[in-house]
Amino acid sequence: MASVAVDPQPSVVTRVISLPLVSSTYDLMSSAYLSTKDQYPYLKSVCEMAEKGVKTITSVAMTSALPIIQKLEPQIAVANIYACKGLDRIEERLPILNQPSTQANTCFPNLDLDVCLKNNSRFLTS
Repeated sequence: MASVAVDPQPSVVTRVISLPLVSSTYDLMSSAYLSTKDQYPYLKSVCEMAEKGVKTITSVAMTSALPIIQKLEPQIAVANIYACKGLDRIEERLPILNQPSTQANTCFPNLDLDVCLKNNSRFLTS
């Protein structure tokens, strides 16, 4: 008798990253970051030093946290299931998440980001 492989629950992080709005916005921001680094050599050197620092810190943090993460794996799996259920609800209520950022931007043609930020500054400063 052949065994059937069961796909494990995808992580909520993987699902969020794969949302068209998130992935296209990431691609857009990454492109802007890289082109800015290419245009300004001094900024490029500062950014590269910061990137190296972040990689080093991340590596040390992951090495230190790995034993804890392994002990908490069952709890993390349960939290992931609930987070995925919550993401399902959010995706149902916000279909814009399933559109790339270029399309989502056309949904709000009259949105003025400066006005939006000024009107909601209390949320940004608290």
